[in-house]
Parts: sequence; C-alpha cells; structure tokens
Amino acid sequence: MRRWIFFIPVAGLVVVAGIVGYRMGQVPGETEIITRYAATYVAMEGDDAALTDCAATTHPDPGVRLVINCANPNGLTTTFYVGPRGEALPEPQGPAT
Repeated sequence: MRRWIFFIPVAGLVVVAGIVGYRMGQVPGETEIITRYAATYVAMEGDDAALTDCAATTHPDPGVRLVINCANPNGLTTTFYVGPRGEALPEPQGPAT
C-alpha cells in the first residue's frame, strides 16, 4: 500500500482548518453587526421591542466603529458601542481635563 494515501485525511483537515480560520478572520459587515446588536436588544427588552427600534451611526473615535441606539416605545434608550471588528465596547469616556 502506498504511504501517501495516509496523508490524504491530514491534507483534508489542513484545508478545512484553513477555510475555517479564513472565515473567522473576516471582519463582519455593518448590516450584520447592526442585526446582531438589534437581536440582542430585542432579547433584553422583551415583547415591546422590535428590530426596527435600532439605528446606527458612526463615531468620531477611530476605535469605535458604530454606535447603535435602540429606542424602546416606553421611552428607554439602549446604546451599544461597537469596535472595529464587531466587538462590544464600554461607553467611551470624554477627554481627561
């Protein structure tokens, strides 16, 4: 039996690992980010909340990609700050004086 046949499964695993790694390294699009945080908002707020309650704007700080504001019909506003790769950030602080 030829020895190279034993390396075919290993080569397949390397290819699959490369594809998965490439996909995980992709930066999500703005629509995907907004949808993800709007779904988080709906899960937090309950029945009165809707995905359409949320809107996103840019932020002047380059470390903050988007600011997503979700206005609940009962008057409460939930704000999410999103980093360059789609990660949640704490609320940015103003300049120190």
